[in-house]
Amino acid sequence: MRKPFLRPTSLLLAVSAGIVALGVAINDGFAPSARTVPALFLTGIGLFGVASAVDDRPIDALRLTTGRWWALAFVAFVPYGLATSPSSEQAEAVGNAFSGPVVTIALEALAGTAVLCAVAVTVLYWFARYGIYPGRPSPEERVLDD
Repeated sequence: MRKPFLRPTSLLLAVSAGIVALGVAINDGFAPSARTVPALFLTGIGLFGVASAVDDRPIDALRLTTGRWWALAFVAFVPYGLATSPSSEQAEAVGNAFSGPVVTIALEALAGTAVLCAVAVTVLYWFARYGIYPGRPSPEERVLDD
């Protein structure tokens, strides 16, 4: 029997990351505007979906997922950093290849999504490592049981 190309959790993860990217893309910075509330709503819903997609994994798999998200965040941030703040002639030459408002917004959405998802999965991993994990007794209950 063949395994499906996308498992339901992979599909949820991909859709949720896309929703986070949409929320990051429509956000216009720190100035409050009419786009701030929908951007925060989409980002929050997407991060909830990302956390829900990985919450049933064992702690070791969650640690690997955390590392992968941070690696993706680093790789996604490099072109965004080159495009938005070149400080040398070589970086400026590379940054000019990524210039333009659509490309900049896409790079910002990708880098922002990767960082936000990495933070969400890292927090979930820390909670799981401490013992606050869905379906397991709380740390206090485990101490009282011992």
